[in-house]
Amino acid sequence: MSPDKMSLVNFTLNKFCPTLIIAFLVFMKMGFYTWEPYVVAGLVHFTQHFHYKIGYSVAVCEERGLLKDES
Repeated sequence: MSPDKMSLVNFTLNKFCPTLIIAFLVFMKMGFYTWEPYVVAGLVHFTQHFHYKIGYSVAVCEERGLLKDES
């Protein structure tokens, strides 16, 4: 497998597998007819959606020297 294809596979597994595993475990344990699994799914979606944006903003701030060194 070429490095580009391997990178695509790694990205896909790291991006979607944790969400799918959490959804599977929560729905198997609590079922589809309670409200808790849907709240957990919404919170997981929220964190997955914004963690990339936070990492990107930190990288931009570090590049431009906007963050102080804590040393």
